[in-house]
Amino acid sequence: MSDITQAIENDSIVKMKSLIENGIDLSKPILIGEEYDLDDYDEISPLFYSIRKYASIEMLELFIESGIDLHETDLDGISALDIAIKFKRKDVIQFCIDREMDLNCTKRKSGILPLMLASCFSDVGTVELLLKHGAKINAIDKSGMSAKDYAKKLGQKNVVLFLDGKGAKFNAYSNEE
Repeated sequence: MSDITQAIENDSIVKMKSLIENGIDLSKPILIGEEYDLDDYDEISPLFYSIRKYASIEMLELFIESGIDLHETDLDGISALDIAIKFKRKDVIQFCIDREMDLNCTKRKSGILPLMLASCFSDVGTVELLLKHGAKINAIDKSGMSAKDYAKKLGQKNVVLFLDGKGAKFNAYSNEE
């Protein structure tokens, strides 16, 4: 385990500050799987790794203060907000919203937006939070799917019911289904 992954996993702000002061390169990706001597490793940014490992908001703030751009995406167009939604980090979602991340924009080739992604994970609280902060309820991705379509496709009945109560429409499915 590297010093940076250890600092993140222990949520050690003091250790991370020391690493930064000593010139650690926060733009260098963390290699996941390296410890298993795999032929191929997954690369992830320290910011995304912190979100996945449930590091504190203070750790994320330290990264931002140290020059990491919260709005950057990986090669697939995945953002910090996407990672926060996947790992049900409402604190990080709010952190992204507070720093003016556009909830109706994505760099993903599929065009999937944060609300659509949240609709996949049976997390009504996150869906509600995104809507409260301006996510467009009936936006569609490049395949013509809306948040309500994603929820139905993945069997997220509570999300479908919640979105229905908010006036969401199906785009890929019939509204009678």
